[in-house]
Formats: sequence, structure tokens, C-alpha cells
Amino acid sequence: MPSTQKEILCWKHFDCDRKTCPAFKKKDAKCWMVSGTNCNDDNQGDWLEKMEVCLTCDVFKKKIKTDDLVQTLHVVSNQFANYRKKIEHEQTALNNAQKKLQQFKTTSVYLIRELDQKSEELENERNSLEHRVKLKSKELETAYGKLLHTTKMAAIGRFASGIAHEINNPLGAIINYVRNLLANPVFSGKNRGYLELTLKGLFRIENIVQRVLTYTGKQHYTPQLVNVNKLLRESVAMHHPKLNEKEITIHMDLTDNVPDIEVDPYQLQQVFSNLILNAHDALPDSGQLRIISRIKKNQVCLSFSDNGPGIPEDLIDQVFDPFFTTKEVGKGTGLGLFISYSIIEVLGGTIEIHSKPGKGTQIDIEIPFISEDNKHD
Repeated sequence: MPSTQKEILCWKHFDCDRKTCPAFKKKDAKCWMVSGTNCNDDNQGDWLEKMEVCLTCDVFKKKIKTDDLVQTLHVVSNQFANYRKKIEHEQTALNNAQKKLQQFKTTSVYLIRELDQKSEELENERNSLEHRVKLKSKELETAYGKLLHTTKMAAIGRFASGIAHEINNPLGAIINYVRNLLANPVFSGKNRGYLELTLKGLFRIENIVQRVLTYTGKQHYTPQLVNVNKLLRESVAMHHPKLNEKEITIHMDLTDNVPDIEVDPYQLQQVFSNLILNAHDALPDSGQLRIISRIKKNQVCLSFSDNGPGIPEDLIDQVFDPFFTTKEVGKGTGLGLFISYSIIEVLGGTIEIHSKPGKGTQIDIEIPFISEDNKHD
């Protein structure tokens, strides 16, 4: 059973008995900065090599603190610098060898063919090294971006939760005051109408606050086995009349053998509804929305793509922030994608958005499931 202690230790959290793991039985070890840990039944090397495993690890997400980020980034930076030095050293050695071969080539006609061949091999090796450096640089940038985004969302969630709590207490009192005023027969006509509009607005604020509190704290949900394709069809059917108003065409390409996943169906349906309604609001009349379900390894992969106007590049990084919206005032709270992100994150999945102005928008979701082969591991 996972550890319930305040200080999360990986070997307790995963009930691990691998005594050869350098993080085993260490009470103060920050396992993501320990080289050679046995995560996922495999030796993961140093952090630069195992960063993909760490970024998806529940212990890393729960344990890492703001103070740890600088140290973690420092470790990554040092590892990457060492790797680059090693590549540069090998590159220098290759260049020197190539120079020597070129000199030998000019003094020996007999070996000219062999030297040409060696030169070509060295050039290929050089290109291969440059390619690997570019790939590692891109991987590091991606990992760094994910780390910053995870930290940003955690900080925003805590901030939004704190603000919501502060608003909630005086808001309840104000609602009671307005109700008392409405119960007084002295207020009639326009004054009563103003009070009723005030109460309606207060209820809308209360609803927004409750939604923020629900999805920024520890979420309470009831998991059960859910057929994702069935839930997608139900979500589309639920909003079919609204989509018909703008004559939006729905194309559903659902893989038949998508396995059931253990989730709260109401929360997952809320994610689907948020994405469908966002597409509806963004699409012009006679627009198109395409929904796809696929399987990739132990992930259920979903895609929602439309042919709408797209999102400006400078706004993409803000779409998952709470209260951010591109809609007109009064037509959106800016909580749909933030809530969707929070729900998918709790499920251990990922949600990403890809969009370009004039090219439409695509939102990709990946949710892990337990395969039959891994159920008894």
C-alpha cells in the first residue's frame, strides 16, 4: 500500500523491496536526483537519462518543492554540460584523426582509397554526433518546459484556491443579506428587480468559487470502469442540439478495442463537454469537429480537432490558466480548460493543445490504463 506519511518516500510509496536501489531505505533521499535508481523495474541512470520517468512519477509530482527546483535544474545543467564536453572532446578527437588521415592521404597513393572510405566514415560519425546533440538538446528543452509548466500549474492552483477561500466566506454573508432584503416587502418595483439581479450575480460568483475549490484541492471522486467510446458518444449526444444550431458536423473515428479505464465518469464527461463546447464557441457556422480514440502502449489516446480560427501563438501558454478566456465578457469563465487539465492530471494523464491562427485547434489527451499483461505484476 502507498505511504500515507507527510514525507513521501519512493520505496514506501511503491512498496519497493529492491535493496540494490541507491534510494532504498533512504529517509532524506530526493530520489529523482539519485543516479541509478530502479524505477519501473529498470536502472534509470542519471537524471538527464531518466527525466521522462521522473516527470511522470507520482512521487516526484507530490514531493518536489519550489526550493528543490533550483537544485534539480542545477543537476540537470551540470549533467548536460558534462555531456556536451564529452561530445566536444570526441569531436576534437575526430577532427584531429581526420587531419592526420588527410596528411597521410597526400603522401600515400597506395592507401588513397582506404583513406577516402575512412574519411567518409568519420564524416558520417560526425554528422551522427551532431544529430544526437541536437536530439538531446531538444529533449532537455522539452523536459525543462514540462517541469516549468507543472510548477506553474501547482502554484496557480494554490493561489486560486486561496483566493477562492477568501472570497467564499464574505460571499455567503452577502448572499444572506440580499435574501433578507428581498424578504422585506418594503423593497418593490425597480429596487426589488435590482436586488434579484444582484442575487443572481452572487450565485454565479458562488458557482465559480465552488468550481475552483473543487478542482484545486484534493479531489473527491468515485472511480469505476468506464468505456471511453461510450462516454464520448453520450457527450456528443448531450450537446447535439446546440451543435446543430450552427450546423457543426461531427466526425467520430473511434477504435473498437479501446479498453475500459478506471475513472470517475462524471469528471471525465465534464472534460469532454468542456472541449466540445469550446469547439462550438470557436467554430463558425457549418464548422467541423473531429473526435478520435486510439491505443498507444498502455495509454488511451483521444484527440479533439476543429477547423476553427485557431489560437494566437502568444496565447497558447495561457489557455490552461484559470480565468483566462478569449471569449467576450460574460460568455465564459475561463475555467473549462483549467478544470479539464486538473482532472486529467489527477488521472495520471496528459493534455496538450496545438493550434495556429487560421489552421484550427487540436487537443490531445492521454490517459493510462492497466493492461491484462501488467495486472498481476
